[in-house]
Amino acid sequence: LLYFLIAVDIATSINCYNILSDTRSKATMSSKEASPLKLASLVVAWYAGNTFYNIYSKTASNMIHAHWFVSCAQLVVGIVVSLIMWATGIRKAPNLSAADIAACIPIGLFACLAHCGSVLSAAVGAVSFAQIVKACEPAFAAVIGLLIPPADVKPFMAYMMLIPIVGGVGLACVKEGKGVDINVQAFLFASMANVAAALKGKLGSSVTKALKADKTKNMDAANGYGVMNI
Repeated sequence: LLYFLIAVDIATSINCYNILSDTRSKATMSSKEASPLKLASLVVAWYAGNTFYNIYSKTASNMIHAHWFVSCAQLVVGIVVSLIMWATGIRKAPNLSAADIAACIPIGLFACLAHCGSVLSAAVGAVSFAQIVKACEPAFAAVIGLLIPPADVKPFMAYMMLIPIVGGVGLACVKEGKGVDINVQAFLFASMANVAAALKGKLGSSVTKALKADKTKNMDAANGYGVMNI
């Protein structure tokens, strides 16, 4: 029971900072000039939540050595939180048809794989290394955007910005006196998370945009996150 409560604590942390980032994006969209102080506060809160989440996630994984359970427990708690908020009326429940739900399933699958890959990468290796590899997600997204039709071609300078990102990750893998030192298992899990996140963004962007555009479906960013969890 203690170990399960630790997993619950982890899940609460990750859902809190996702809600905060959703609030930040809505504030930016709803007003032409967002409050700099509010924006800075939300960014700090997001990073703080992210930091504590990674610490608790690593601690739980080290204690019970059941990495898949930890990652799945986080998703389960996220589902419970979403259902409670919809049932109590704190948030309007999504109004989706069977076709809408079917369209969301592949997106939810990739979201699940991205989440599990992130948790497993930090569990089998250092949290810092997992975060470093995860920083390469824009590079994965750029490649997948070109490979999967319709091709998503970015401006030239956008691709140039990937060079310092990839270079920084490579530099972080080099240790003084040891050369290149990579935890292969952690690297593969983090790469799985990057690929899944990129596929989620590529394949799911049109679906989520269409659902958000239809106000009768109540699919804002926070509800979309809850639906993908389920």
